Amino acid sequence: MGISLLAFAVILKFVIVPFATRLPADTDLTVGYEGTATLLDNTALQAGDARAALRTDVPITVDRHVVALSTDGGTAVIQDSLAVKATGAKLPTSSYTYAVDRSTLRGVRGPAGAGVEPAEGALTSAFPISPARDDLYTYYDPVTRTVVPVHYSGTDSRGGRKVNIYRFSAEGPVRNAALLHALPAALPKSLLGTLAPLLPADVVAAFTPTAVAALADPVPLTFTASTDIVAYVDEQTGVAIDQTIAQRVVAHTSLARQDVALLPVMALDFHITQASIRDLAHTASSAGLLLTLVGLVAPLALATLGLLLVVYALVRRSPPVPENGTGDGDQPPRETDSVAAAGEATATEASPSGTTAP
Repeated sequence: MGISLLAFAVILKFVIVPFATRLPADTDLTVGYEGTATLLDNTALQAGDARAALRTDVPITVDRHVVALSTDGGTAVIQDSLAVKATGAKLPTSSYTYAVDRSTLRGVRGPAGAGVEPAEGALTSAFPISPARDDLYTYYDPVTRTVVPVHYSGTDSRGGRKVNIYRFSAEGPVRNAALLHALPAALPKSLLGTLAPLLPADVVAAFTPTAVAALADPVPLTFTASTDIVAYVDEQTGVAIDQTIAQRVVAHTSLARQDVALLPVMALDFHITQASIRDLAHTASSAGLLLTLVGLVAPLALATLGLLLVVYALVRRSPPVPENGTGDGDQPPRETDSVAAAGEATATEASPSGTTAP
């Protein structure tokens, strides 16, 4: 029995717990963010109103929804969506699909036809349980479709929970098809004059009459994006209790065979709301308690009980020690001892009691 409990403690710790702590098949998480945005108002731009064309410090809310679409053994297909809302502006909703390992949460090759992002080996939407305090991880950026390093930068606390701080940044051409579809592919040449008050002085100086005359009409545009993320990740459960995100999308064109950055068409700065921080901290606390009970307390209790039972069984199997210390206390009397005792009894019966008469 004791050995069985010891074996079960090992199985619980190293087999059942890792299996039970995988990404659940019913994962469905919503997180709220808030912040500000800089937006290019296309209607004002078309009307020639440069002052109204670039709106700054626009309040925004962001709803993030992460849901498991399917699971197959150790692989889960998840969808991560961001819906940005701003008063008086329509912003595209971004939605990305990933195939991840349910334990490490790193990207893996997805099932045929799933249409997942090429994020193999990198984190996408979440950190694993007990995240490492080092620069071990990489992150897949879906806007530029690149993999970048994740840098560990210390510890802090959020919502009463200890957190690890991770920072990661990505920059490059926009390669996400959905975002490119929402951005203008070209700009009428007549609007360049409207843009002038919004452009840096060195860019305006580059638009000489000769350079402008050589431009096609409409003027082709390309776009680059930069994303900077700071994640405050629960050190036990891997839940990102707080997060700040800064994202910029900048329009470019080619002028005299030189790439020229024009202006940001979208800039977002947002962070998790206090209400969501409280909810996420509560989620981390509940999950952490379960992890402690299942992953530490239960195996330790089973191992201790099993060890005590083994010791008890060994003690019971040991022969008892007699009071005289000879170790023969339970053995029957030997034959020679019986004969000697009988002889002594006969001699006693043959002798008279008391003294002999004269």
